[in-house]
Amino acid sequence: MADRLNGGWPAFAALPAGRFMMGTAERQLSTLARHYGGTRESYREEAPQHAVAVAGCAIATTPVTMHWYARFVADTGSAAPAGWSGGMPPAGRALHPVVDVTWHDARAFCDWLTPQLAAWPAWHGWHARLPTEAEWEYAARGTDGRQFPWGDAWRPDAANTRETGLALTTPVGSWPAGASPAGCLDMAGNVWEWTHTLDRGYPYRAADGREDPAAAGRRIARGGCYANPHGYARCACRFRLAPTVRNAFLGFRVVLAAQRADQAA
Repeated sequence: MADRLNGGWPAFAALPAGRFMMGTAERQLSTLARHYGGTRESYREEAPQHAVAVAGCAIATTPVTMHWYARFVADTGSAAPAGWSGGMPPAGRALHPVVDVTWHDARAFCDWLTPQLAAWPAWHGWHARLPTEAEWEYAARGTDGRQFPWGDAWRPDAANTRETGLALTTPVGSWPAGASPAGCLDMAGNVWEWTHTLDRGYPYRAADGREDPAAAGRRIARGGCYANPHGYARCACRFRLAPTVRNAFLGFRVVLAAQRADQAA
């Protein structure tokens, strides 16, 4: 199921409440090292694999575009990302994912979007926020433990990673073969995506403080980007950055939810 707001807003896919196996099994760590380089310990942060219950929400099927973000900049007077002119993105890039945004910028966008949801009955009483790390992985891999959003085998036609040789972002939704079980696109490659979650070890527990928006520390990003080899585009791959970081590889997508992030899983 998907719903569209209006005027260039994205589709949102329903992510029903459910359980899935998050992370990577210990027995697979050596295999990852052989396939993608590094050592077994390089992948330790993905283990142990464990069951996580996720509350229902709606997740944007694509990352936030420069078009979306320009609306936010115009309405709030927030600083535009690097390379923009007069609060507008570079010509021809409106449908590319916005980049050069911090975790704090992404949260401010969600805060701006939330009151606008009142105009759409389907989302009455809900709010916009960043996905938790668990919600992101659940939307990317579903319940069957797949390595990539489309399955276990790498497909060069399914994601914008280093292997494409493009060396830049592509418009969101340009890789339909990469759709996840939830119907989400660009969850592998294109841009890293901020999540709400602090950098903490597994098992994932939403109530242990890792979803505290006021806590100091690095936040988890997911999905890999156009500059990374495809091993970083695996659904279970985790990356962490200070919330003040902004760069050309880093964007975000939005969830709509009835719960705060610390209640979501």
